[in-house]
Amino acid sequence: MRDSRNIVIFGLSRLITELGTSIFRFALSLYILDLTGSASMFALVLSFTYIPGIFVNILGGVLVDRSKNKKRIMVISDFLSGTSILLLMLMFQFFHDSIWLFVVYAMIMSALQALFTLTLNSSVPDIVAPERVATVNSSNQSIGALISILGPVLGAAAYSKFGLGQIFLIEGIAFIFSAFLNMFLQFSNRKGQIEEHKPYLESVKEVYRYIRRRAAIKYLLAVFVVINFVIAPAVSLILPFIVYQALGMTPQQLSYIEAALAAGIIIGAIVVSVPSINRFITNKIFILIQLQALIIILWMFPVWPIFDTSAKIMLMIGYMIVLSLTGILNTMGNIPMLSYVQIHIPEQIRASILGVVNTVTTIAVPVGMWVYGALLEMMNWYYITVISGIGLLVVGFIAHRNRELREFFTLGSEPEPVRSFEAHEA
Repeated sequence: MRDSRNIVIFGLSRLITELGTSIFRFALSLYILDLTGSASMFALVLSFTYIPGIFVNILGGVLVDRSKNKKRIMVISDFLSGTSILLLMLMFQFFHDSIWLFVVYAMIMSALQALFTLTLNSSVPDIVAPERVATVNSSNQSIGALISILGPVLGAAAYSKFGLGQIFLIEGIAFIFSAFLNMFLQFSNRKGQIEEHKPYLESVKEVYRYIRRRAAIKYLLAVFVVINFVIAPAVSLILPFIVYQALGMTPQQLSYIEAALAAGIIIGAIVVSVPSINRFITNKIFILIQLQALIIILWMFPVWPIFDTSAKIMLMIGYMIVLSLTGILNTMGNIPMLSYVQIHIPEQIRASILGVVNTVTTIAVPVGMWVYGALLEMMNWYYITVISGIGLLVVGFIAHRNRELREFFTLGSEPEPVRSFEAHEA
């Protein structure tokens, strides 16, 4: 009963706030482009959304781990996000042409939502039973995929009909309502926590000492970096380049292909939400990465002699099939991996470890964008897809053969807690 209630509250609050955020971000991008006529200025605002999140993920994990009331952090984060947006709405009336107003807003929201997400991800095992952790993560993944389809459409419609000021109001109310919903989440009692008398920075250092001592965690972080370095740029940069520029397909056809990717993510999330399937897949995660690598290599199918590049409909259907498989395999690998880490990392350092994961993946994405952007200027796109797929295939093969990772994903109990460091270090 508690699990079902928490899943409903979790899903509803995330749907409300993330859909509102997606609508707002899309409308804000249109406004900044209208205001400045410069894509570089929008890129500047976007870049500032990364910086606070990185610092929060590095330092905020200890704060979350030490907290006796994670729900309070989640509620306060959402409430402050909502009030910040409403305050921005008032300031927008007087400084509607100030680009720095949006930069400051982007940084504040990045910090608050990074703290919320870090708290939420570390709290999943506290709001549902272990066998339902994957269900919550699947729900979150499905919501994200659905929003990726609806957000831009609703954002464009809302911007043209209401204007940015009214969107501020809707988004602010959405966050405050989400804070109200999260007050009804029921958390289980904590089993333990990091000793609060230790200096804050010493607790941060202990987390990194824990990572250094556990080879499996280090290897897993490396896998996370490679996956995000390859997949995020492939989907957001290489795919539009292939479809829209290299093959000369229409924006509408590109939208259908991206919708197929989102549909694949939803299908994969639904599949792994079944506990028996999730358990079966958990120790086969790196095989899924290898299959995903083979699918990425298939992105270059239009250059095969058997395909006619002038048959745009057939190319679109081909890419819809390939991208839906990409979404399915990516989700079927990511959700069990995240769920297993959430369950088996010691509770007293769970948020800190997830903060490190978020940091390295956040850094990997923009670096991947820069690298792939430069590569697209230097070589044909189909070489890039093949090289990326082969690289990911090698990483998946090595990870699957790695003894420490195999043992980590077949654990029957939690890894050794961080509090044992003092004895080991002595």
